[in-house]
Amino acid sequence: MFNYSSEVKWIRVTDIDGGLVWINLDKVERIYRTSDGSTFECADTVTRTNIPFEKIPDLLDGGSQ
Repeated sequence: MFNYSSEVKWIRVTDIDGGLVWINLDKVERIYRTSDGSTFECADTVTRTNIPFEKIPDLLDGGSQ
């Protein structure tokens, strides 16, 4: 049986070094603005990205970077 959910669970973003990384939104505890983009903080990882903080809502709605 196929179960479809429109809720975004994972996003793929460019990290501060230019590499593509996957982030599991279920594990994100905090997202905050940094001078060069945004940081996603989980219990065991911190991912610095070059995504402008203002674009985070678009990503969470399923938009692309």
